[in-house]
Amino acid sequence: MATEILLITEAKSSDTKSFYKCNTPLYRSVKSAFEMQFGNFETDIDFLAFFEEIKCKIEYLVTEEIDRKDMTIRNKQRSENVDSLSKRLRTHRPKCIIIIMKDIEKFVLMAIERAKLSEVLFIKSVPFPAMSERNRINCELGIAEILKDYLAGH
Repeated sequence: MATEILLITEAKSSDTKSFYKCNTPLYRSVKSAFEMQFGNFETDIDFLAFFEEIKCKIEYLVTEEIDRKDMTIRNKQRSENVDSLSKRLRTHRPKCIIIIMKDIEKFVLMAIERAKLSEVLFIKSVPFPAMSERNRINCELGIAEILKDYLAGH
């Protein structure tokens, strides 16, 4: 089954923190953006069920632990994972891709090009919801706006 909306970010947080454990800034921002578009969810379980029901998924450019301190190594890891993401994109076959982190946009776009996804109609980027309150707000508002625009076209 194809993924309708695929949110792609740089890498998983850690073994103890993850989007699907509902304990990361990314999770809180995505949930907030979805609530702006779809209304409040009673519980995290309700939100995750809705997220899955409308065929949304989270994917990562880099699937192993990433070096967050050394930008040279970090960019090397990003570059080395373009082909892997490309293969995963062919499996997902998304209709909409939301890139959550401006710094990884070029790598994700390379993966999309290599995947030769003819059915991807909508690709947008937002800041990652960290480092500043402004990034968090722009991430949430950006995702909410993308959802609104995408759903209006379908």
